[in-house]
Amino acid sequence: MIKSVKGTSDIASPEVLVWQHVEKTMATTAKAYGYEEIRTPTIEMEELFSTSVGQGTDIVEKEMYAFPDKKGRHLVLRPEGTAATCRAYLEHQMNLQPSPAKFYYMGSFFRYEQPQGGRKREFHSFGVEALGEQSPLQDAEVIDMVMTMLSRLGLSHLSVDVNSIGDDNCRPAYKDALRASLATHEGQLCEDCRRRMSDNPLRILDCKREDPALLESLPKSADYLCTDCEDHFHRLLSTLEALKIPYHLNHRLVRGLDYYTRTVFEVISEDLGAQNALLGGGRYDYLIRHLGGPATPAVGWGLGLERLVSVLTARYPELLGSLAISRAYIVHSDTTTAAAFQLRHALADTGWALDVDVRQDGFGKQLARASKRGARIALILGEDEIAAGTCTMMPCGYERFAAFLKQGTLCSHLLRQVQKLRQGTTLWGGIVMSERERGSYAD
Repeated sequence: MIKSVKGTSDIASPEVLVWQHVEKTMATTAKAYGYEEIRTPTIEMEELFSTSVGQGTDIVEKEMYAFPDKKGRHLVLRPEGTAATCRAYLEHQMNLQPSPAKFYYMGSFFRYEQPQGGRKREFHSFGVEALGEQSPLQDAEVIDMVMTMLSRLGLSHLSVDVNSIGDDNCRPAYKDALRASLATHEGQLCEDCRRRMSDNPLRILDCKREDPALLESLPKSADYLCTDCEDHFHRLLSTLEALKIPYHLNHRLVRGLDYYTRTVFEVISEDLGAQNALLGGGRYDYLIRHLGGPATPAVGWGLGLERLVSVLTARYPELLGSLAISRAYIVHSDTTTAAAFQLRHALADTGWALDVDVRQDGFGKQLARASKRGARIALILGEDEIAAGTCTMMPCGYERFAAFLKQGTLCSHLLRQVQKLRQGTTLWGGIVMSERERGSYAD
């Protein structure tokens, strides 16, 4: 038997219902904030990420799925979404349109790393990018948006870890201060961090192998900000306060990619223990210029959907059941097949899953299959029903009847559709219930 590739997962019912719920909630919220969906290719040119993410990052050095095609071009499976969005922004000259351009995206991304809980080699992300606006209010908007999304999904006790890492004007002085301080502790650093001291010492602050006490003792980026960066950061913080978004200053927060400038942030849940970061993002004002475009300020964030789904299902174990789609089963004879398909078309907007039995054997066997497939009700179309212009509705097992009566959604939809059809094609005249069901429904 051929199995799936290590580090990938199949997502099927009932878990996929949670994924659909999360994706719909987040997309709906993004649209409400004025963001439009963008879909970029799964494969990109390797230089897009080596240029944007940074040659010294783990993604480029260790984790990208890179391969040559038949013409010798170096391609990759996209490891993240920001650079791909910026490439599309430039390629299609969206910079000539009114700013800011605001996008959201979701899809598969790929990194070669050891699979573990909530982290796969093929993983799924939801992200947003706002390009063309330098105001700190744009930073606040993307933060406010994701807090709204997570709140709508039922998560609480959320806060934002935030920092400013400056820009090209003030960051060189901060890097020099970091190198000077780290030089006295070089023997304590891991091999990767000793190499990073010369290339990008900020990455050391993000290393999980270093002593937290050592990292906490290092110079803070906030003490080296130029006037413009300091003003930008203070205006962002005052806006978060006005929006009543709780935040904490985290001077060790730098994020793991080289393209970030000024604002960097993570959304934290106090309910998740040590691994409490749900997502991260920040400002990347130089990225589009590095890709060959004009200087374009931008800000965004990305969220791993595997982790979010696992958090939601663990926190709300009843979620799967609440998202399940109610199922109805249309039972028919070989002479009423066309009518069964017409009935399903007529009820397509009820929100129920409507199965038409295709085996066309006895009604008893069809009703048994309806029960096994978890149908709440069966809609029976026999020759008598067709002659009378009706369909018979009955619960699949009377133990389901109480729950069925509480919803009543399909019954009301049936009545309305029957009335419409009666006025039009006169195919159906009404709904027939068994005496027991009719009495219970009347009660």
